[in-house]
Amino acid sequence: MKPQTFEYESINRSNRIAWIDTAKGIAMILVFYGHLGGSGDNPWFPGLTGSIWVVYLFHMPLFFMLSGLTFNPHKDFRTFLVARCKRLVIPYFFFSIYALGKILLLIVAPSVVKGFHGRSMGNPMTEFINILLGNTTGLWFFLALFWGDLALYGLHKLTVHSSCRILVLSLIFVASGLVWFVMNFFGVYEYAPFQLLRATEAIAFVGIGWLISSRLKTLSKRESVFLLGITFVAFIGVGCLIHYLEIYNVEWWGVVTAIPCLFAAICGSLMTMAIAQLVPAWRWVTYIGRNTMVFYGLNGLSMAISRKIIFILISVSLVASQLVLQIIIGLVVVAGACLICAAATLVLNRWCWWGIGLPNPHKRCYSAKHATRQTVE
Repeated sequence: MKPQTFEYESINRSNRIAWIDTAKGIAMILVFYGHLGGSGDNPWFPGLTGSIWVVYLFHMPLFFMLSGLTFNPHKDFRTFLVARCKRLVIPYFFFSIYALGKILLLIVAPSVVKGFHGRSMGNPMTEFINILLGNTTGLWFFLALFWGDLALYGLHKLTVHSSCRILVLSLIFVASGLVWFVMNFFGVYEYAPFQLLRATEAIAFVGIGWLISSRLKTLSKRESVFLLGITFVAFIGVGCLIHYLEIYNVEWWGVVTAIPCLFAAICGSLMTMAIAQLVPAWRWVTYIGRNTMVFYGLNGLSMAISRKIIFILISVSLVASQLVLQIIIGLVVVAGACLICAAATLVLNRWCWWGIGLPNPHKRCYSAKHATRQTVE
């Protein structure tokens, strides 16, 4: 008699939707690309400023909308809260560890920090307090999504029995998006700790993704092509309008541009999702999409390392003088940062799973092997 076999679900197998992982991978690559420009007196890629501006119209709303596609409020509050803390709050502080390294560097070698051409840093104590208050540069997404998810959970409970639930939620999400863009233009979102005001962006776009998730997941290829065409044309049109309003600085421009900016963010996000449904599920893109936690948490550090290595081999002035070379070297820097994060993912998933919100892989592997041994015996 043949021994029975037992198939168990490995860490890499799941019921994930491939195109959502592809879309997350594309969104993560756009985050890396958006960080090519740097800040301050950064001279690296001046010719890419326009394309980076376009990416910033929608790349973070895209992340939030993709989170909305898998948002699940159908749990008791304690289970939901614990899961969100493990997946978002703990990773924020875990990835803030490397920010402590920057503080140490600021103490022992301040001249090196000034040579980064990046965002200016305050004194070490100020930077440490920023970490504790949830203001670590580049990691704001984790806490904003945390508060946004909690708010959406509450809205779900409050409106679950309402006859006009979809209309009410839609109005709340649109209003939240408009409030976010107005705050963003005037910079007031920085006045609250723990990214509480940035939660308005999460509420808006996670909520929109949540409302349309069932429809997006059932699109046919023909419908995806139609969605891509419509959103592409709309995105180009509204992008031109935003550019015009920013150039001429119209009266009350902060309020006026909130509407087209919200529209551009939604169109750009839907456009990317349509592309993700139409292109092949390339393994390297879906790998990034499945591990966006690590890639996002280390994007600043990996970009700094990749950029430093590249500009040791080639001079900054040479790259900055030629647009074609800026495009090529920019993509090489992004690819290098992705490779660094891919290597780090292997280590963190295996040994630091507790810091990135994953279950213990060693325990799961042991349980699976034990179950297999019992079945065979």
